[in-house]
Amino acid sequence: MKTMHACAAFAATFAFGSTVLGAVIQTESFEAYTAGSGYYVDADAATDHWLVNYDDHTVSGDGWGTYYTNTRDGSGLSDGDYFGVTSYAGAVGGFTHGEYGFQMSDVDGMATMVFDAVEGATGVSFDMFVDGTGWEGDDLIKIEIGGVVVLDTTGHDIDDDFGHLEEAWTTFNGGAGELRISLDSNSGSEAIFIDNIQWTGVPAPGALALLGLAGLATRRRRH
Repeated sequence: MKTMHACAAFAATFAFGSTVLGAVIQTESFEAYTAGSGYYVDADAATDHWLVNYDDHTVSGDGWGTYYTNTRDGSGLSDGDYFGVTSYAGAVGGFTHGEYGFQMSDVDGMATMVFDAVEGATGVSFDMFVDGTGWEGDDLIKIEIGGVVVLDTTGHDIDDDFGHLEEAWTTFNGGAGELRISLDSNSGSEAIFIDNIQWTGVPAPGALALLGLAGLATRRRRH
């Protein structure tokens, strides 16, 4: 976990840069939702469907939801798994924004978080933590932003080819459009965590001019 604080600092720096170069117009860090105290349970493992919130477990919110795809003909999430909004940070050392994040693990199929496109947004970023474990060849992590594939581990061994993502928070970013984050796995130790999603828009020309003047004034005060 020695990389945690450095990676969290990087994420915070990126967020600050986004605020300057593209104003943050919407965020999602899961702070407004309830976190399950035990296992999340979904009754249907055979049919592709949108997951629904279960007791105090949140898997769907304002402008986003989670879709389950039966890719393994297994138990899916019907056997109860750590899945959904969580406040448990033991695996990650701490979330990058607030006390909550979203955990996907032991899907026994594929789970895809889908975030609607935000009007006026020209970019989106988020932080992801990949648990360090014995990933298998048929496991998959895929990220798409506005229809553009940002990460796809299909056909790769995550440990060998994407080991740099393990045990660290990594900030991903892309252009405007729908955000999709997918995990296909079959083990409780195969988990990813999501936090600090930000949608940004280009400031108006007047705002950019003010930012430039502010920067100039700052530089002058240094002399």
